[in-house]
Amino acid sequence: MPQHDLTVFGEIAIDVILAGVDQVPKRWSVLGKVKAARIITAGTAGYVAQCFAKLGGHVAVAGKIGSDGIGKLLLQDFRRIGISTKDVQVQTGASTEISTVIVYLNGNKSSMVTKILPLELNEFNIHNLTLGRALHFAGYLFYPNLWRKQASALFKAAKREEELVSVDPQMSATGQWSTPFREILKHLDLLLLDEEEARRVSRQHIVPQAVKRLIKDGVGIVAVKTGAKGCVVGHGDEILTVRGYKTKPVSTIGAGDAFDAAFIFGLLQKWNLKKTAQFANVVGAISTTEYGCMNAIASANSMKRISEEYYHNS
Repeated sequence: MPQHDLTVFGEIAIDVILAGVDQVPKRWSVLGKVKAARIITAGTAGYVAQCFAKLGGHVAVAGKIGSDGIGKLLLQDFRRIGISTKDVQVQTGASTEISTVIVYLNGNKSSMVTKILPLELNEFNIHNLTLGRALHFAGYLFYPNLWRKQASALFKAAKREEELVSVDPQMSATGQWSTPFREILKHLDLLLLDEEEARRVSRQHIVPQAVKRLIKDGVGIVAVKTGAKGCVVGHGDEILTVRGYKTKPVSTIGAGDAFDAAFIFGLLQKWNLKKTAQFANVVGAISTTEYGCMNAIASANSMKRISEEYYHNS
């Protein structure tokens, strides 16, 4: 029997968020001002795992951290909300990834990141990675050494265990987009992307056409996140555009990961495509109302109630 609902494999990091920045000084004598600053347990795998746990799911995270104080802090934060960390690898002498995100007063963002620690499949117990009901690879394009052959091996192992297999690519580490997905699309039950990723991976400019192309190439369900507009989702011949849930965002960092967690949660509940997309829209939108995408998320029952009331009445 599955030991948990979801295993999230991929990037684990700390986010340092500087919000309301008026300028980035170019000289020591000039002092920039920041309205708010937060240090948050993050990485795309970290965000998905935490959001899934907040919804009430049982989740394990697998990735790599350094043998430093930041890595220990990450493990403590995960364990505090019930996330299994037994498959988190610690690289001796390495530093845990830190991402600094600057949000300017005009709403524009920029980011800087330290080294993303490489993942090697032989460092992990594949059996452990396939003990859940679902396996999600968060940040696939961050890890070129795992593209195609190694990822296919992992996904095949998960499919043998009848797991739901999903991927969110994130930004490409090398500038390649469609090539890394050759050989793996046919193994994916769910592919989660934003609009730019969907266009680049599919080589189709119009989002619904991108969804159709990826389904034709073998993906079971494709979900494209379109920000405040909502999402475009497809399965077989069914393509749906689902309008977004309205909020007043404080920070959109991690909103896509919250959407991913909610979409996977809905599929594991056997909800239909429309209900799952509506639920994911609500969770993703509500995640933007506090710093740290997981912090504003309540239980799945609460999020489901909000979703049903909003889409029934709108």
